[in-house]
Amino acid sequence: MISDPLQRRPSALDELTASGVVFRRNRPVRIDAVRPDGSLRFDAIARYLQDAGQDHLAALDYDEIHPHWIARRTVIDIRHGGTWPEELTAVRWCSKMGSHWCGVRIDLDGETGAHVETDAFWINFNAETETPSRLDDHFVTTFGAPAEPGPLRWRAWLDAQPHPDAQPVPFLLREADIDMMRHVNNAVYWAALEEALAQHPDLRERPLRGIVEFNSPLVPADRPTLVARRDGDRLAAWFMAGDRNAAAMLATAID
Repeated sequence: MISDPLQRRPSALDELTASGVVFRRNRPVRIDAVRPDGSLRFDAIARYLQDAGQDHLAALDYDEIHPHWIARRTVIDIRHGGTWPEELTAVRWCSKMGSHWCGVRIDLDGETGAHVETDAFWINFNAETETPSRLDDHFVTTFGAPAEPGPLRWRAWLDAQPHPDAQPVPFLLREADIDMMRHVNNAVYWAALEEALAQHPDLRERPLRGIVEFNSPLVPADRPTLVARRDGDRLAAWFMAGDRNAAAMLATAID
């Protein structure tokens, strides 16, 4: 749940990497991915996770078989945000497998100290029917090889309804935030959480766990509002389109 540690890396890491089941990729941290202090931002990390996912699917020859995915929930633990410039190594593997969705862990480690651990609940999506789509059996057995045994079921961690004391946070949704699925890209929700965190700089100075749960699609015509409420070491935020929740978000300090 919210405070549980993320799954450890697979024990047979080198063997699984050689087979392509575990994916490694290096990438530099660009200047547009960091805060003024040079540390990684949540939204930049979210884009790195999407890029790693596309690259991993391509390496497994599944980028055309399963091209569309929706991140139902993403957890990002920024243990150390690093210092720009830096080279990151991403390690990606399946943490849990279902018939239409899977859990995916990605660790990011930097040559000068960045350390980020992530976990995401990804749904394989049929763009034509706009519904979850069954995963290929071979994909389940190969990509799912490192996965913990047992069924993977969805259970929300965050309350989709804003707290009555939540306060508005200025945030403008742009046409440039819309992806090819015709709704707001997942990384934009993380940009909104960064915007809310900007009002609480003391939290950004600590190791943080960020959580975003996607609940419904957004487009600029929705004119969404962002509201947030802090309670001690936790900052909760919500993206709302009228009474409809698009995403529930949380940033909480971690040890």
